[in-house]
Amino acid sequence: MKRVSYIFPTSHHYRLPFHEQLRALLRARDVDYTVIYCEPGEENVKKGDAVDIPWGIKVPRSTLPGGLIYQQALQLALERDLVIVQQENSLALNYLLNLASMVGAKKVAYFGHGRNFQSRNPDGRAERWKRFWATKVDWWFGYTDETRRHIESLGFPTERITVFNNAVDTSEVRKLIAAVTPGRLAERRAELGIDSQHVGVFVGGLYPDKRLAFLVDAADRIRTRVPDFTLIVAGGGMQLALMEEFAATRPWIKVTGPRFGADKVELMLLGQLFLMPGLVGLAVVDAGATRLPTITTAFPYHSPEIAYVEHGVNGMIVPDWEDPQAYADVVADLFQDSTRLVAMQAEASQMADRLTIESMAERFAAGVLRALSV
Repeated sequence: MKRVSYIFPTSHHYRLPFHEQLRALLRARDVDYTVIYCEPGEENVKKGDAVDIPWGIKVPRSTLPGGLIYQQALQLALERDLVIVQQENSLALNYLLNLASMVGAKKVAYFGHGRNFQSRNPDGRAERWKRFWATKVDWWFGYTDETRRHIESLGFPTERITVFNNAVDTSEVRKLIAAVTPGRLAERRAELGIDSQHVGVFVGGLYPDKRLAFLVDAADRIRTRVPDFTLIVAGGGMQLALMEEFAATRPWIKVTGPRFGADKVELMLLGQLFLMPGLVGLAVVDAGATRLPTITTAFPYHSPEIAYVEHGVNGMIVPDWEDPQAYADVVADLFQDSTRLVAMQAEASQMADRLTIESMAERFAAGVLRALSV
């Protein structure tokens, strides 16, 4: 039986269903798949988004000069037939494995975007360094076709790139949705003190690139046109206190902290629109599963999943990303045009139907088998 491991710093809650499904698919093909990870860092502890994996292997990590992180898993990696690692400049173990790959001693694959979509200096030293090492592996697992195009542009062979279309466990989300009764939603509305028919929802990490001050500024403006507008903000992170400060003078903003599973789904079902004017990432798929069109802006630093938002179809991308009034007008217009809103909600749901974690795991498993065969 071939042995494959994915080595990464933190085990995130939302990734567990993917790892479970990938493990089962590969086991059926006589491949033993394990994950190797470390204790979560301080920021992930604040977000509450880390989880232990019973069949995974937890290893210590050390902090090295220059901000490098060393995951103490070299021996485990050398025992595997294929090692998959996240493409991050700060992961010292990657460089040892890159060198092993370059001399043919170990088969190594990257998992990632191919570049830092949030970089303010795409031609700076960090991005040049990332580009240099991007081709020093045997295989690539890319989030979207955008990643594939970038890696191809660096000269990496197309036939050694697997695009898995990053997703979340929408099947589980749909099971949770099916279990929610109108009575339960009424209880949640009462619990939060919501008597509005126009509710926007934000679910995600609370950090600067999410542009929370912009969101609140736009929400104030939405209220001038939609007087009963309510905003639910679910998530944790370094700016949770800031969001609570905003809400202290705005009783119509409901800040809940981190929420997961049925708790999160119920909150999302209270809304009609997913409001995320800053960085859009994987949350867009969760939003679609709960029939929420994503309303964002042309923020220059979105994650690759922004490709899933089709402007005017399953969501909106406001061109002027620095104008809260323009954002507010788009949201208010949708709230006041029920026919268009319902059509957009249906398209958001269909988008999520296509981007399933089952399909993601199947694509990834196929890539693993191909990588093992070369």
